[in-house]
Amino acid sequence: MRDSVGVPLVVFTGHDDNLSVINNILRQAGHPVHCSRVERLNELDEMLRTQRPELLLYFADERLDDLPTVVERLSRQNPTPPLLLVRGRIDEQTIAEAMESGARDVVSLTHKNRFQAVIKRELAAFRLKVALGGVISSARQYRNELKTLMQGSAEAIADVQEGIIVANNPTWAELFGYSDAQALINTPFMDHCSESDQPMIKGALVACLKQRWDGTPLKISGVHADGSRVPVEVSLERVTIEGDPAVRVVVAGEAVTEQTPEEMLEQALYKDPATGFYHRHFFIEKAEERLAQALAGGVRAAVYIRPDNFARVHDDIGMLATEHLLTRIAALLKDFMQPPDLYGRFGGTMFIALLERGTMQDVETWAEQLRKTISSHVFEVDNQSTSLTCTIGVVEVSPDSPSTATLLNEVEKACRIGRDAGGNRVQLSDDTSATQAIRASDALWVPRLRNALMQNRLRLVHQPITGLTEEVEGLFDTRVQMVDEMGDIVLAGEFIPAAQRAGMIKSVDRWVIGASLSFCKARNPDLVFVRLSADSINDDTLLDWLEARLQRSGVNPAKLCFQVTEETAAQYLKQTKTIAEALRAKGLRFAVDHLGAGRDPEQVLNHVPMDFMKIDGSLMQGLHREPAAQKTVGDLTRAATGLGIRTIAERVEDANTMAVLWQIGISLIQGNYIQMQGVVLEDTQSVQTLASGQ
Repeated sequence: MRDSVGVPLVVFTGHDDNLSVINNILRQAGHPVHCSRVERLNELDEMLRTQRPELLLYFADERLDDLPTVVERLSRQNPTPPLLLVRGRIDEQTIAEAMESGARDVVSLTHKNRFQAVIKRELAAFRLKVALGGVISSARQYRNELKTLMQGSAEAIADVQEGIIVANNPTWAELFGYSDAQALINTPFMDHCSESDQPMIKGALVACLKQRWDGTPLKISGVHADGSRVPVEVSLERVTIEGDPAVRVVVAGEAVTEQTPEEMLEQALYKDPATGFYHRHFFIEKAEERLAQALAGGVRAAVYIRPDNFARVHDDIGMLATEHLLTRIAALLKDFMQPPDLYGRFGGTMFIALLERGTMQDVETWAEQLRKTISSHVFEVDNQSTSLTCTIGVVEVSPDSPSTATLLNEVEKACRIGRDAGGNRVQLSDDTSATQAIRASDALWVPRLRNALMQNRLRLVHQPITGLTEEVEGLFDTRVQMVDEMGDIVLAGEFIPAAQRAGMIKSVDRWVIGASLSFCKARNPDLVFVRLSADSINDDTLLDWLEARLQRSGVNPAKLCFQVTEETAAQYLKQTKTIAEALRAKGLRFAVDHLGAGRDPEQVLNHVPMDFMKIDGSLMQGLHREPAAQKTVGDLTRAATGLGIRTIAERVEDANTMAVLWQIGISLIQGNYIQMQGVVLEDTQSVQTLASGQ
């Protein structure tokens, strides 16, 4: 019961005086109430969602036409609160008609005793219904859980309540090196998780308790009784124990998978048995197949990983143990794998990988985290221990990259340069022809882009933004693409840099704005994020042009949120602040994206007025294993929250990252973890406007 804080009632009436009368009548009967008034149907859904009323009173004499709609919307609630009609006159006929329409009864404010009795009866019936539903649900859940536990004895299971293990089975105890399952009861669950994984696990537990976890398994490093690491994949499920919520943590037993003959042949012939990575020859074949496929978005990169001073390690642990050590290194590498990464062993101590990530900065972050993980790890092999470092060479794979052999030579050369410089580092390749390549690229792209603008061959793609700690719908991040002369899609990363260098980016920005207004008018999203370049920030004519387009389109300005990068905001702080204030004054929203990538994000956060802050995606790469990045993201989130700014995490790629973001308190997320949704919309009018120079 919620009597201590007032019984939540919703009253559908146009007069505040009715609330005062209801409050007085019910308080005289010992029912402290909290009445919320609605007078329009469009207010009712929000009130039902936020207040979760136990009763709804509808003043039927004021307006009877809305009654069927009210009954229909109440029926969507689970459980459905009772509906009472309030009328000035009551007789058998009005009561019968009310009950036929879906109401429970009819009451009158002039008959106080009956009013009090009916309210008491309906509240008691509603609460009994809720309690009975809970009992039935719990019984069904316990029955299913018992069946699962009986059938799945190979699973390691622990029930966690308020951070404490309240139940676990023998398989769980055995997994973590304990002979007695009872010995783990009332011990902290975090004792079984490595320190680096604890923020991620805490976030996932909170999300699960709030029924916001999507069931995706998490890869964590457990802590064995002897202090060693136990790599496991855990699933989380919200359960009820003695009426209180808890989280069931399950480590699935090893399942026997049936492999096809082709899969068995590939495993036997193509892959190294010690590491599971492709042999050199077959890696090259797979890489060539992959490189022949067009990239949907982001970048590709080749990385070459080689341990430093392996001869010294060989002396430490002996020749027979070195292969086991390389297997352990491969196991660490697998923790960093993301689909569709491709891994190979190039003989001896060399490993290679072909990665696909959002940006090259993401690739560098990935490589640096791998380097740090290997350098800080103590490798235990046959009762011997050792440590080592590695050097990682990195080469970006561009669409016009030379042959695979040349690419492999370049990435091996980058690794060699890093080793010669002392090792234990990430070494990027040095492309001495970069300037010439940029000039050649601009000479190609500038006329193609100009033709695309004139011929209306730009397209918008909208990536959904979803809620993490809040409920949202219809939020999209806007990307622009080009359709080339052959009808193929060209990603923004190929032509936008040329547009920026050639001074054409303002025209692209205006095309995107016009097309986004058309998208808003046609699809009616809640909010669309549109990027502004540095040139547009410094364009004195933009605001007048935008105001004219808004008036012509009739689109609500609140549906557009303009965003600039932290780099642009920091470089043009005064101009960014000015345009942000001007846009918000017109009812538009403003955001800064890629925050946290620069040297002083706090300066931008504190000086630029904004509605949303987007945290740079490079901080999300391996966030669950990077305490420093977690602190940066946490500090930015707390600072933004204190300023009333909503937070969005960019390029969220996996469930582990999402779990940490839960713990930190991020509001919204976008990235490959969210299902991509492409929406293409032409806006011929905006192209014609640009072509005419307006």
